[in-house]
Amino acid sequence: MGSLDGRRIVLTGASAAAAAIADALADSGARVHRIADGFGSEAAVAQNLADAQDTLGGVDQVVHAWVPESVMTSSSFMSLSEQDWADGCEAALSGAWWLARQAIPLLLAARGSLVFLVPTIGMSGAADYTMLASVAEGIRVLAKGCGRQLGADGVTVNTIATAAHLWMPPDDAKTVTGATTLSTPAFGRSGDPATDLAPLVALIGQSEAHFMTAGTLVADGGIWMGL
Repeated sequence: MGSLDGRRIVLTGASAAAAAIADALADSGARVHRIADGFGSEAAVAQNLADAQDTLGGVDQVVHAWVPESVMTSSSFMSLSEQDWADGCEAALSGAWWLARQAIPLLLAARGSLVFLVPTIGMSGAADYTMLASVAEGIRVLAKGCGRQLGADGVTVNTIATAAHLWMPPDDAKTVTGATTLSTPAFGRSGDPATDLAPLVALIGQSEAHFMTAGTLVADGGIWMGL
């Protein structure tokens, strides 16, 4: 990953993977503002981004990797209550929508980049992880719509789809991967957030990637292609 000196990045998410990506971007010279929570309302999201803008003096890239913890928990679809669905799936989709709405004015000013991180199970589905799969695919479609709308204004919106291992405990991720792929990963591993994913996040936000928008980069080490 090349130098990111002066680049101003907002990265959401409370996971260890999100923290590792943030640290790797910062080690390459970026100024990174993390938002671990505060997605309960659009007003809260707006305040989080306002704080980030004040801290960074502007925003060049927003990377969204936040979902409620409940959507990463194994549960039978039929066991989910309407409230479970609202607290998990609907909350995650609302958070992503609010973030896009509030981030767009900042990114228009910088002709910047919006990136969503999701697990690949949104493209394949996964038993007992209906909410996470629904959230992942919903966010991916949101990114496509935003990318189509903002391309002419110089703002790119893309999705990076990663292995389940970056979203859930190792044993659960192994189970999900085994149920949704027919082959071993091409690289033999699921990927490291700092060395495998952070460079892609950085690349999408640089001028060399200015003509790529509304797309999905599958960065799971060649797991999902086994389908």
